[in-house]
Amino acid sequence: MTPFLMGLAMKSRRLRWTALAIVAVLGVAAYVAAITTPRVGEPAVLPSPASEKLWSFGFVGDTQLGEGIVEKVFARLEKAQVDFVLHLGDIVDDASSDKQWDEVLAAVRQHHIRLRPVVGNHDRLAGTSDRGETRFREFFPDLPDTFYRFSHRGLTFLMLNSERSFLPGSAQARFLAAELAVLRETAVVCLHRPVFTCGHRDLANQFLRRLWLHASFVETPVRLVLSGHHHYYDRTKPLDGISYVVSGGGSRKLYPPETADGATAAFHAGINHYGLVDVYADRLAVRVLDLQGREIDAFDIPLAL
Repeated sequence: MTPFLMGLAMKSRRLRWTALAIVAVLGVAAYVAAITTPRVGEPAVLPSPASEKLWSFGFVGDTQLGEGIVEKVFARLEKAQVDFVLHLGDIVDDASSDKQWDEVLAAVRQHHIRLRPVVGNHDRLAGTSDRGETRFREFFPDLPDTFYRFSHRGLTFLMLNSERSFLPGSAQARFLAAELAVLRETAVVCLHRPVFTCGHRDLANQFLRRLWLHASFVETPVRLVLSGHHHYYDRTKPLDGISYVVSGGGSRKLYPPETADGATAAFHAGINHYGLVDVYADRLAVRVLDLQGREIDAFDIPLAL
């Protein structure tokens, strides 16, 4: 083959590899776009429950700087006779402060609350490699890790640590994949940093959580994802059948309003709040209440039957 023909052949091979690379990149981009831009549905409209509620649980997020707020929230949840309370992270403002931990956990004990927490970014010891495990081992020694699973009366709760990696192959990703593979009953997922919210804070990491987490929840019995971190209340419409709630209402430091988008079902800023969930045979009936017990949002999550 002449040098000219050899040059043409090499150029042709380079063009083919370039074309294949472009196709591969476009394919990956299309997949990522599909996962991170889910199908937006409409909230469920269900008839009145056919039977009495079976039991209740509560949730609250971001009790950091929550003096005068935390006690009121736990008092109302105690009065509601919840089986337990999901804490959505940032229990304290400064993880190194024993005083802050003692104040929150004293209110937990005073109101006979069974707390099931996730790690928030303020629950880590700053300036160290700690990802929440130091204080969680000290104050929640019954928990197996900073990410864990528990079941209660027909529901599964997957409690994740958004301060640790969700990258495929990581310890937490392997844990989550194993749990989702055997999941048969309706599941509620809790983590501190949001997966979906109309607020743009922490947006780059939101994108990664959508890619690694939302993709794994689709077509499983996960129906509700609760998070905190943003000190407001935000609920999405069902995204691929999953409702995402941001509830950072336990702090006196509240965030200003954000602009709702096409996926927003409800948004409230500037209101301290908590969640109360009544469990029925066919649904989770969720109410979000302010410190006076006034309802700021209510919605139903159909159970995966």
